[in-house]
Amino acid sequence: MLYEEGDFLKLGLCLEGGGAKGAFQAGVIKALYDKGINKFYSISGTSIGAANGYAVFTGNACKLENMWKNMSGEKEKIQIINNTVDNSILLDRLKNMYDENKKVSENFYVNYVQVKNKDVSEIIVNLKNLSEEECLENVKYSSNLPYSKRQSGDFRKDFIDDVVDGIYEGGKLDGGILNNSLIQPLIEDEVDKIILITMRHNYVVQENIKNIYDENKIIAIGPEIPFEAKDTMRFEEEFCKVNFEKGYEIGSKKVAEILK
Repeated sequence: MLYEEGDFLKLGLCLEGGGAKGAFQAGVIKALYDKGINKFYSISGTSIGAANGYAVFTGNACKLENMWKNMSGEKEKIQIINNTVDNSILLDRLKNMYDENKKVSENFYVNYVQVKNKDVSEIIVNLKNLSEEECLENVKYSSNLPYSKRQSGDFRKDFIDDVVDGIYEGGKLDGGILNNSLIQPLIEDEVDKIILITMRHNYVVQENIKNIYDENKIIAIGPEIPFEAKDTMRFEEEFCKVNFEKGYEIGSKKVAEILK
């Protein structure tokens, strides 16, 4: 088993989605890694959290800094293909990270939304025993963000209307549409504590989670200042560098709370 019985804590790591705000999340991860918190019983990730989580799961957390601080021209390369934001650039950065012997957790869960018969459902997959190709395929689904031509300003309404119109029929799309905090699988794995890296300022544990898990065992790490809605697509080098460093600073301050 990857997680040794003598380890101090049976930790879970939950990584929310948020597009370019994932730079902040990656900074937190790198801070924890540098402080020795680099091994988990279970990891879960949604959307960009699935991408960052894949780097952690495969033992490549140390590569996140280079990945997020070298975004020159990335925003200009983003394309809309089949009514979704093309995530092939992101996936290219994750290739060749897979090594069966470097995995740092027993489990790695990602989720995505499946559209069938104009209905949507959440699919959760544990990547623990999958090949590199299968892992990247599921990370691709989890981070496959819809892009509606309606542009009404209400993302959820536009998405629902597009589903009703059959635009996404048969599609596998961003897991954050239905569930941006994939915390349930970690609870079911009975971890001692959950480190939840959120993009939300002043994160509050949901009531349905409080009913089944001690909220005092959830260490939420989020930004000190709220992100703006437009930040999701700000894959600009300076924006990502600045927020990686902010994440690193905040993550470093949380280590003592995680280990106590």
